[in-house]
Amino acid sequence: MPPRNNRQLRIREKSSKPMLFPLHPSNMKDNSVYMKKRRKKYDPTPVIFIILVLLLLCAAVFFFANMKVLAVMVNDETVGYIKDTSATETELNNMVLAKLKQEVGNNIEIVDKLSLRSASGLFKKTENSEQVVAKVCGIVSYNQEAVTILVEDKEYCTVANVESARKALQTVLERYKVPEGTAQPEFAIKINTGTVFVENSQVSTVDEAVKILGATHDVEKNYTVVSGDTFGLIASRAGMTEDELLKANPTITEQTKTSLQPGQVLKLIANEPVLPIRTYSWETVKEEIPYKTITRNNSSQPESYSREIQEGVNGTKEIIRKIPYVNGVQQGEPQLTEKVTKEAVNRIIEVGTYVPSNNDNDEDEEEQEE
Repeated sequence: MPPRNNRQLRIREKSSKPMLFPLHPSNMKDNSVYMKKRRKKYDPTPVIFIILVLLLLCAAVFFFANMKVLAVMVNDETVGYIKDTSATETELNNMVLAKLKQEVGNNIEIVDKLSLRSASGLFKKTENSEQVVAKVCGIVSYNQEAVTILVEDKEYCTVANVESARKALQTVLERYKVPEGTAQPEFAIKINTGTVFVENSQVSTVDEAVKILGATHDVEKNYTVVSGDTFGLIASRAGMTEDELLKANPTITEQTKTSLQPGQVLKLIANEPVLPIRTYSWETVKEEIPYKTITRNNSSQPESYSREIQEGVNGTKEIIRKIPYVNGVQQGEPQLTEKVTKEAVNRIIEVGTYVPSNNDNDEDEEEQEE
Protein backbone atom coordinates (compact mmCIF):
# COMPACT_ATOMS: atom_id res chain seq x y z
CA MET A 1 0.00 0.00 0.00
CA PRO A 2 1.59 3.26 -1.00
CA PRO A 3 2.49 5.55 1.78
CA ARG A 4 0.25 8.51 2.52
CA ASN A 5 1.65 11.95 2.51
CA ASN A 6 1.27 14.23 5.43
CA ARG A 7 -1.23 16.58 3.71
CA GLN A 8 -3.72 13.83 3.00
CA LEU A 9 -3.32 12.65 6.51
CA ARG A 10 -4.16 16.06 7.96
CA ILE A 11 -7.27 16.43 5.83
CA ARG A 12 -8.57 13.04 6.79
CA GLU A 13 -7.95 13.74 10.38
CA LYS A 14 -9.85 16.97 10.19
CA SER A 15 -12.75 15.49 8.31
CA SER A 16 -13.02 12.66 10.73
CA LYS A 17 -13.84 15.08 13.56
CA PRO A 18 -17.20 16.71 13.99
CA MET A 19 -17.48 20.39 12.89
CA LEU A 20 -18.41 22.54 15.80
CA PHE A 21 -18.68 25.70 13.66
CA PRO A 22 -19.79 24.62 10.24
CA LEU A 23 -20.14 28.21 8.95
CA HIS A 24 -16.83 29.40 10.25
CA PRO A 25 -14.60 30.68 7.48
CA SER A 26 -12.03 27.99 8.15
CA ASN A 27 -14.65 25.34 7.48
CA MET A 28 -15.90 26.81 4.23
CA LYS A 29 -14.43 25.76 0.94
CA ASP A 30 -14.74 29.26 -0.55
CA ASN A 31 -15.00 32.00 2.07
CA SER A 32 -14.08 34.96 -0.18
CA VAL A 33 -17.69 36.37 -0.37
CA TYR A 34 -18.11 36.26 3.33
CA MET A 35 -14.79 37.91 3.96
CA LYS A 36 -15.70 40.61 1.40
CA LYS A 37 -18.88 41.39 3.27
CA ARG A 38 -16.98 41.62 6.50
CA ARG A 39 -14.55 44.01 4.96
CA LYS A 40 -17.41 46.37 3.60
CA LYS A 41 -17.77 49.69 5.63
CA TYR A 42 -21.17 51.04 7.05
CA ASP A 43 -22.63 54.16 5.13
CA PRO A 44 -23.74 56.91 7.68
CA THR A 45 -25.30 59.27 5.05
CA PRO A 46 -29.01 58.55 5.87
CA VAL A 47 -28.42 59.11 9.54
CA ILE A 48 -26.65 62.36 8.91
CA PHE A 49 -29.49 63.53 6.64
CA ILE A 50 -32.09 62.75 9.28
CA ILE A 51 -30.06 64.58 11.90
CA LEU A 52 -29.78 67.66 9.66
CA VAL A 53 -33.52 67.67 9.00
CA LEU A 54 -34.22 67.46 12.71
CA LEU A 55 -31.84 70.32 13.37
CA LEU A 56 -33.52 72.45 10.71
CA LEU A 57 -36.94 71.70 12.19
CA CYS A 58 -35.71 72.63 15.65
CA ALA A 59 -34.25 75.86 14.28
CA ALA A 60 -37.53 76.70 12.52
CA VAL A 61 -39.56 75.99 15.65
CA PHE A 62 -37.18 78.13 17.68
CA PHE A 63 -37.39 80.96 15.11
CA PHE A 64 -41.19 80.99 14.93
CA ALA A 65 -41.50 80.57 18.68
CA ASN A 66 -39.43 83.69 19.20
CA MET A 67 -41.07 85.69 16.32
CA LYS A 68 -43.70 88.00 17.84
CA VAL A 69 -46.89 89.33 16.22
CA LEU A 70 -49.72 91.53 17.48
CA ALA A 71 -53.18 90.08 18.03
CA VAL A 72 -55.97 92.59 17.28
CA MET A 73 -58.71 92.20 19.91
CA VAL A 74 -62.33 93.36 20.02
CA ASN A 75 -63.70 92.87 23.52
CA ASP A 76 -60.99 90.22 24.22
CA GLU A 77 -61.91 88.33 21.04
CA THR A 78 -59.10 87.91 18.50
CA VAL A 79 -59.96 89.29 15.07
CA GLY A 80 -56.60 88.87 13.34
CA TYR A 81 -52.82 89.21 13.57
CA ILE A 82 -50.46 91.85 12.21
CA LYS A 83 -46.67 91.70 11.84
CA ASP A 84 -46.08 95.32 12.76
CA THR A 85 -45.26 95.00 16.46
CA SER A 86 -44.64 98.75 16.70
CA ALA A 87 -48.33 99.55 16.16
CA THR A 88 -50.21 101.11 19.09
CA GLU A 89 -53.80 100.89 20.27
CA THR A 90 -54.25 104.62 19.60
CA GLU A 91 -53.24 104.10 15.97
CA LEU A 92 -55.63 101.14 15.71
CA ASN A 93 -58.55 103.17 17.09
CA ASN A 94 -57.80 106.08 14.74
CA MET A 95 -57.67 103.78 11.71
CA VAL A 96 -60.98 102.13 12.62
CA LEU A 97 -62.63 105.52 13.31
CA ALA A 98 -61.42 106.91 9.98
CA LYS A 99 -62.72 103.93 8.00
CA LEU A 100 -66.11 103.90 9.76
CA LYS A 101 -66.49 107.66 9.28
CA GLN A 102 -65.72 107.23 5.58
CA GLU A 103 -68.36 104.49 5.27
CA VAL A 104 -71.06 106.14 7.42
CA GLY A 105 -70.37 109.79 6.65
CA ASN A 106 -70.73 110.96 10.26
CA ASN A 107 -68.57 111.25 13.32
CA ILE A 108 -68.16 107.92 15.10
CA GLU A 109 -67.93 106.89 18.75
CA ILE A 110 -66.73 103.27 19.21
CA VAL A 111 -68.54 101.36 21.95
CA ASP A 112 -66.48 98.15 22.02
CA LYS A 113 -62.96 97.92 23.46
CA LEU A 114 -60.18 97.67 20.88
CA SER A 115 -56.78 96.39 22.07
CA LEU A 116 -53.51 94.84 20.91
CA ARG A 117 -51.80 91.85 22.53
CA SER A 118 -48.36 90.41 21.82
CA ALA A 119 -48.46 86.78 20.64
CA SER A 120 -46.18 84.11 19.20
CA GLY A 121 -46.03 83.96 15.45
CA LEU A 122 -45.97 80.14 15.37
CA PHE A 123 -48.77 78.84 13.16
CA LYS A 124 -50.34 82.35 13.00
CA LYS A 125 -51.68 83.76 9.76
CA THR A 126 -50.78 87.42 9.61
CA GLU A 127 -52.42 90.13 7.51
CA ASN A 128 -51.69 93.74 6.75
CA SER A 129 -53.22 96.47 8.91
CA GLU A 130 -55.84 97.48 6.33
CA GLN A 131 -57.22 93.92 6.11
CA VAL A 132 -57.49 93.57 9.88
CA VAL A 133 -59.09 97.03 10.24
CA ALA A 134 -61.71 96.04 7.65
CA LYS A 135 -62.55 92.97 9.74
CA VAL A 136 -62.81 95.09 12.89
CA CYS A 137 -65.18 97.54 11.18
CA GLY A 138 -67.42 94.64 10.21
CA ILE A 139 -68.01 93.47 13.79
CA VAL A 140 -67.37 96.43 16.09
CA SER A 141 -70.29 98.22 17.78
CA TYR A 142 -70.33 102.00 17.56
CA ASN A 143 -72.46 105.06 17.98
CA GLN A 144 -72.66 107.61 15.22
CA GLU A 145 -73.39 111.30 15.34
CA ALA A 146 -76.86 111.57 13.85
CA VAL A 147 -79.73 114.04 13.60
CA THR A 148 -82.86 113.54 15.63
CA ILE A 149 -86.16 115.05 14.47
CA LEU A 150 -87.79 116.77 17.43
CA VAL A 151 -91.57 117.10 17.60
CA GLU A 152 -92.59 119.60 20.26
CA ASP A 153 -88.99 119.28 21.59
CA LYS A 154 -89.30 115.50 22.01
CA GLU A 155 -87.21 112.99 20.02
CA TYR A 156 -89.43 111.43 17.36
CA CYS A 157 -87.16 109.94 14.71
CA THR A 158 -83.40 109.75 14.03
CA VAL A 159 -81.74 109.97 10.61
CA ALA A 160 -78.16 110.26 9.40
CA ASN A 161 -77.94 114.01 8.80
CA VAL A 162 -79.86 117.27 8.40
CA GLU A 163 -80.29 116.72 4.66
CA SER A 164 -81.98 113.36 5.30
CA ALA A 165 -84.28 114.98 7.88
CA ARG A 166 -85.33 117.71 5.42
CA LYS A 167 -85.93 115.18 2.66
CA ALA A 168 -88.07 112.96 4.91
CA LEU A 169 -90.21 115.87 6.15
CA GLN A 170 -90.64 117.27 2.64
CA THR A 171 -91.65 113.85 1.31
CA VAL A 172 -94.35 113.54 3.99
CA LEU A 173 -95.82 116.91 2.97
CA GLU A 174 -95.67 116.03 -0.74
CA ARG A 175 -97.52 112.76 -0.16
CA TYR A 176 -100.22 114.38 1.98
CA LYS A 177 -103.60 114.42 0.26
CA VAL A 178 -104.36 118.13 0.31
CA PRO A 179 -108.07 118.83 0.99
CA GLU A 180 -109.92 120.28 -1.96
CA GLY A 181 -109.74 124.05 -2.16
CA THR A 182 -106.62 124.31 -0.03
CA ALA A 183 -102.91 124.33 -0.69
CA GLN A 184 -99.46 125.07 0.78
CA PRO A 185 -99.21 122.17 3.26
CA GLU A 186 -97.02 122.61 6.32
CA PHE A 187 -96.73 120.95 9.71
CA ALA A 188 -99.08 122.49 12.26
CA ILE A 189 -96.77 121.71 15.19
CA LYS A 190 -93.26 122.70 16.17
CA ILE A 191 -90.65 120.55 14.41
CA ASN A 192 -86.90 121.07 14.54
CA THR A 193 -83.73 118.99 14.70
CA GLY A 194 -80.92 118.20 17.14
CA THR A 195 -77.66 116.26 17.22
CA VAL A 196 -77.26 112.97 19.13
CA PHE A 197 -74.91 109.98 19.33
CA VAL A 198 -76.88 106.76 18.90
CA GLU A 199 -76.23 103.14 17.97
CA ASN A 200 -76.02 102.55 14.25
CA SER A 201 -79.09 100.29 14.37
CA GLN A 202 -81.22 103.19 15.66
CA VAL A 203 -80.57 105.40 12.63
CA SER A 204 -83.45 105.26 10.16
CA THR A 205 -83.16 105.57 6.41
CA VAL A 206 -85.13 108.31 4.64
CA ASP A 207 -87.85 105.81 3.61
CA GLU A 208 -88.14 104.50 7.18
CA ALA A 209 -88.36 108.06 8.51
CA VAL A 210 -91.12 108.89 6.02
CA LYS A 211 -93.19 105.94 7.31
CA ILE A 212 -92.74 107.10 10.92
CA LEU A 213 -93.42 110.79 10.25
CA GLY A 214 -96.31 110.12 7.86
CA ALA A 215 -98.23 107.65 10.06
CA THR A 216 -102.03 108.13 10.16
CA HIS A 217 -104.91 107.18 12.45
CA ASP A 218 -108.71 107.37 12.42
CA VAL A 219 -110.18 110.31 14.32
CA GLU A 220 -113.80 111.03 15.22
CA LYS A 221 -114.70 114.66 15.79
CA ASN A 222 -117.45 117.21 15.41
CA TYR A 223 -117.55 119.92 12.78
CA THR A 224 -119.72 123.03 12.91
CA VAL A 225 -121.07 124.14 9.56
CA VAL A 226 -120.17 127.70 8.57
CA SER A 227 -121.54 129.93 5.85
CA GLY A 228 -120.47 128.74 2.42
CA ASP A 229 -120.01 125.09 3.41
CA THR A 230 -121.45 122.35 1.28
CA PHE A 231 -121.84 118.70 2.13
CA GLY A 232 -119.36 117.66 -0.53
CA LEU A 233 -116.80 120.29 0.48
CA ILE A 234 -116.95 119.21 4.12
CA ALA A 235 -116.47 115.57 3.11
CA SER A 236 -113.54 116.43 0.85
CA ARG A 237 -111.79 118.47 3.50
CA ALA A 238 -112.16 115.62 5.97
CA GLY A 239 -110.81 113.09 3.48
CA MET A 240 -114.14 111.28 3.29
CA THR A 241 -116.58 110.44 0.54
CA GLU A 242 -120.12 111.77 0.73
CA ASP A 243 -121.41 108.24 1.37
CA GLU A 244 -119.04 107.89 4.32
CA LEU A 245 -120.16 111.25 5.69
CA LEU A 246 -123.84 110.23 5.32
CA LYS A 247 -123.12 106.96 7.14
CA ALA A 248 -121.48 108.85 9.99
CA ASN A 249 -124.52 111.19 10.22
CA PRO A 250 -127.66 109.02 9.93
CA THR A 251 -129.94 112.00 10.61
CA ILE A 252 -128.95 113.53 7.27
CA THR A 253 -130.36 112.14 4.04
CA GLU A 254 -129.70 112.64 0.35
CA GLN A 255 -132.50 115.21 0.33
CA THR A 256 -131.46 117.20 3.42
CA LYS A 257 -127.70 117.26 2.78
CA THR A 258 -128.18 120.12 0.33
CA SER A 259 -129.76 122.36 2.96
CA LEU A 260 -127.09 122.57 5.63
CA GLN A 261 -127.43 125.50 8.00
CA PRO A 262 -124.61 127.48 9.67
CA GLY A 263 -124.19 126.20 13.22
CA GLN A 264 -125.28 122.68 12.33
CA VAL A 265 -122.92 120.02 13.79
CA LEU A 266 -121.70 117.06 11.71
CA LYS A 267 -119.73 114.03 12.86
CA LEU A 268 -116.54 113.39 10.91
CA ILE A 269 -114.51 110.17 10.84
CA ALA A 270 -111.32 110.81 9.02
CA ASN A 271 -107.98 109.17 8.55
CA GLU A 272 -105.62 111.91 9.64
CA PRO A 273 -101.86 112.17 9.95
CA VAL A 274 -100.52 111.70 13.46
CA LEU A 275 -98.47 114.85 12.96
CA PRO A 276 -101.14 117.45 12.06
CA ILE A 277 -100.71 119.28 8.77
CA ARG A 278 -102.00 122.77 8.06
CA THR A 279 -103.20 123.96 4.65
CA TYR A 280 -104.71 127.23 3.50
CA SER A 281 -107.47 128.56 1.31
CA TRP A 282 -107.62 132.13 0.00
CA GLU A 283 -110.52 134.57 -0.38
CA THR A 284 -110.12 137.92 -2.13
CA VAL A 285 -112.47 140.86 -1.54
CA LYS A 286 -112.28 144.20 -3.34
CA GLU A 287 -112.94 147.41 -1.40
CA GLU A 288 -112.92 151.12 -2.21
CA ILE A 289 -110.35 153.41 -0.71
CA PRO A 290 -112.17 156.71 0.08
CA TYR A 291 -110.42 159.82 -1.15
CA LYS A 292 -109.37 162.52 1.31
CA THR A 293 -110.28 166.20 1.14
CA ILE A 294 -107.37 168.57 1.50
CA THR A 295 -107.87 172.32 2.14
CA ARG A 296 -105.37 174.87 0.88
CA ASN A 297 -105.35 178.44 2.18
CA ASN A 298 -105.17 181.45 -0.15
CA SER A 299 -104.26 184.64 1.78
CA SER A 300 -105.06 186.86 -1.17
CA GLN A 301 -108.74 185.86 -1.18
CA PRO A 302 -111.34 186.76 1.40
CA GLU A 303 -112.71 184.24 3.82
CA SER A 304 -115.80 183.87 1.74
CA TYR A 305 -113.73 182.49 -1.11
CA SER A 306 -113.84 178.69 -1.75
CA ARG A 307 -113.05 176.75 -4.89
CA GLU A 308 -112.44 173.08 -5.76
CA ILE A 309 -109.21 172.86 -7.69
CA GLN A 310 -108.98 169.02 -7.85
CA GLU A 311 -111.75 166.48 -7.90
CA GLY A 312 -111.47 163.55 -5.52
CA VAL A 313 -111.49 159.98 -6.88
CA ASN A 314 -111.85 156.84 -4.73
CA GLY A 315 -109.19 154.13 -5.03
CA THR A 316 -109.58 150.34 -4.82
CA LYS A 317 -107.80 147.59 -2.89
CA GLU A 318 -107.91 143.81 -2.59
CA ILE A 319 -108.19 142.23 0.83
CA ILE A 320 -106.82 138.68 0.80
CA ARG A 321 -108.00 136.36 3.57
CA LYS A 322 -105.67 133.40 4.11
CA ILE A 323 -107.83 130.85 5.95
CA PRO A 324 -106.00 128.04 7.83
CA TYR A 325 -107.18 124.43 7.97
CA VAL A 326 -105.64 121.72 10.16
CA ASN A 327 -106.13 118.23 8.78
CA GLY A 328 -108.88 119.61 6.54
CA VAL A 329 -110.85 121.44 9.24
CA GLN A 330 -110.82 125.24 9.52
CA GLN A 331 -108.87 126.20 12.59
CA GLY A 332 -107.49 129.58 13.62
CA GLU A 333 -108.06 133.16 12.55
CA PRO A 334 -107.59 134.14 8.90
CA GLN A 335 -104.50 136.10 7.98
CA LEU A 336 -105.38 139.38 6.25
CA THR A 337 -103.25 141.12 3.67
CA GLU A 338 -104.12 144.13 1.55
CA LYS A 339 -103.04 145.01 -1.95
CA VAL A 340 -103.81 148.43 -3.44
CA THR A 341 -104.87 148.13 -7.05
CA LYS A 342 -105.73 151.78 -7.60
CA GLU A 343 -104.54 154.74 -5.57
CA ALA A 344 -107.14 157.26 -4.39
CA VAL A 345 -106.92 160.85 -5.72
CA ASN A 346 -107.35 163.48 -3.03
CA ARG A 347 -109.94 166.28 -3.41
CA ILE A 348 -108.28 169.70 -3.07
CA ILE A 349 -110.28 172.83 -2.06
CA GLU A 350 -108.81 176.30 -1.98
CA VAL A 351 -110.27 178.75 0.57
CA GLY A 352 -109.59 182.42 1.22
CA THR A 353 -108.06 183.59 4.47
CA TYR A 354 -107.74 187.35 3.85
CA VAL A 355 -109.41 189.61 6.50
CA PRO A 356 -109.54 193.41 5.80
CA SER A 357 -108.10 195.68 8.60
CA ASN A 358 -109.26 199.24 9.76
CA ASN A 359 -106.42 200.90 7.90
CA ASP A 360 -107.63 199.28 4.76
CA ASN A 361 -111.11 200.80 5.37
CA ASP A 362 -109.66 204.36 5.90
CA GLU A 363 -107.65 204.13 2.73
CA ASP A 364 -110.80 203.10 0.88
CA GLU A 365 -112.71 206.16 2.25
CA GLU A 366 -109.92 208.58 1.26
CA GLU A 367 -109.91 207.20 -2.23
CA GLN A 368 -113.67 207.72 -2.42
CA GLU A 369 -113.42 211.44 -1.20
CA GLU A 370 -110.81 212.28 -3.81
